[in-house]
Amino acid sequence: MASPWYTVSCEDCGTDIYVHEDWDRTPKYCRECKAERDSKWYEKSCRHCGGAIRINRDWDNPPEYHKECAWYTKSCAICGRDMEVHRAWDNPPRVHKECREAEAEKWYEKSCKHCGKAIRVHREWSNPPEYHKECGWYKKPCDICGRDMDVYRGWDNPPRSHKECREEYAPKSVSCRQCGKSFTISMGTQLKCRKHGYSLPSRCPECKHDALLIKGAVGALRGHFNFPLETIIEQRGIIFTDKVAVVRNRKTGEVVAEVKMDTEGIFCVDRVAIATDVRTDKDISKTKEGTKGIFFQKRTAETYDAESGKHTHRTITTEKGILCPRHVAETEKIGNLDKKVTTKAADKGIIFTKKIYETD
Repeated sequence: MASPWYTVSCEDCGTDIYVHEDWDRTPKYCRECKAERDSKWYEKSCRHCGGAIRINRDWDNPPEYHKECAWYTKSCAICGRDMEVHRAWDNPPRVHKECREAEAEKWYEKSCKHCGKAIRVHREWSNPPEYHKECGWYKKPCDICGRDMDVYRGWDNPPRSHKECREEYAPKSVSCRQCGKSFTISMGTQLKCRKHGYSLPSRCPECKHDALLIKGAVGALRGHFNFPLETIIEQRGIIFTDKVAVVRNRKTGEVVAEVKMDTEGIFCVDRVAIATDVRTDKDISKTKEGTKGIFFQKRTAETYDAESGKHTHRTITTEKGILCPRHVAETEKIGNLDKKVTTKAADKGIIFTKKIYETD
């Protein structure tokens, strides 16, 4: 009868191992080799579930997770479909490889309009950049305050000033201190006044334009009256107000004449200052705008006799004084240039001051 025992060789050391034919599993290693092999195994915790993982000391890259714990699914950032990601990867992918390749084809390069170097541009961008971020922006001083502001090279109409500066010096509507009508002071005028330290205009353009004509008319009246004159601008009427220059004897305060503004002409309308004697209610003179000089023309007020139409006086604005120069109107009689009459502006009153014209 044959023996139920037979021998096999140990796969590690080759030693014979007695094996019974009834055993379900035939041993591969001898007892010593099996004990040595068992000593190389140890357990560590799975980093995901915490369960035990059997690790062999001979493995070069021992696993950190169970096989079923190591892999998970996430959505592709481009197409949204699921993709398998391993928890041990340092830089897990955000997209499928085929999606990444397809997306890469949508990118191209163009030259920066400032430095000429390449810019990566996506074909689906509606407004592809013309400049690098660091090239697109530059600094320029604000025209109003002088501080730097950021300006983009791609803007069609780059701003010349800060928004808050433009709002501060935006055109403003004010009332004329002489006629009461509203007029607008432009941003340019405000900036010019700020630059030179001037006060903002308090008279409307019409009153400012009429001032020389009124001064010319009053200066010419000095030849009609043999005493110093004082002129105050009054506003008459409620709805449709008229500007009237009331001329008084500076010594007695008696009203001797009035100067009213009017217009002449149909196609070319001119402003005219008409002087009237209040005692006789007759017009004395008319003063119109004129010019003096050829290359460097200067605005003048030309006065004509109301009855004869003869040119009698010419008035021009000039500057007098050295330390504190001021603008005055000088009126000269035509044919007698040596004798000149000066009309200067002054303030009358302490609390409620009025602008007056004094004519010597």
